[in-house]
Amino acid sequence: MFAIPSMLGLFFFLAPLSVNGDFTFPLALMAKSFKSLMGEALLPTVASVICLSAVLSLAASVAKPRFVMDSSLLTRLFVLTPTWLVIRGLGALFTVLALYQVGPEVIWNGNTGGLVLNDLLPSLFVTFFFAGLLLPLLLNFGLLELLGTLMSKFMRPVFRLPGRAAIDCISSWLGDGTVGVILTSKQYEQKKYTAREAAVVATMFSPVGISFSLVVLTQVGLANYFVPFYLSICLSGVAAASSFSTCHH
Repeated sequence: MFAIPSMLGLFFFLAPLSVNGDFTFPLALMAKSFKSLMGEALLPTVASVICLSAVLSLAASVAKPRFVMDSSLLTRLFVLTPTWLVIRGLGALFTVLALYQVGPEVIWNGNTGGLVLNDLLPSLFVTFFFAGLLLPLLLNFGLLELLGTLMSKFMRPVFRLPGRAAIDCISSWLGDGTVGVILTSKQYEQKKYTAREAAVVATMFSPVGISFSLVVLTQVGLANYFVPFYLSICLSGVAAASSFSTCHH
């Protein structure tokens, strides 16, 4: 029972694939395929989810209906502090302004809100959707506990981190930095990391994903230097994480 889900999790998050000559990972491939499948319907869907989240949060935080308060999941999702309620409301407002290009141009311009809404949010939406569905394969079947035992002798003295952080490092460096942040956040919420450990993992081990790094290098005509480029990032990350962890232990 342990091996199959864990191997599936490693496959989705870390297995390298070559598709049409491009280097990618199963999770990134699923997200890209889903994004293409949704087409023009994806942007209104993302905007609707953001607005619905703001409206439900306002209703739940003000009215506090019993069915919400009796559910720990719904309470965490929709019963917010005033600060977070304002943030969600502003997010929904800016999303609508950027979607319909109304209001001050500084909000919906292609270099500001338009860039976030049209380029960033759709990719984050599909990536978070599949990552949220598949993360339990890594988290809930004993893989992190096994790696924690095997890697503790390396992670603890070098980075002052528990051995289970090794999977965060691998998924961030070799997979996708966004996925690494999600994984770290889940571990922190479950009290598996202290605040310091979560900060170290999220800031030092979650650079831009390897696939996006390849896209950037291709764009600037330096794809031939990808291996030394990304190796330099990894080595710099190890050095920075080790120094930071030592100074703040």
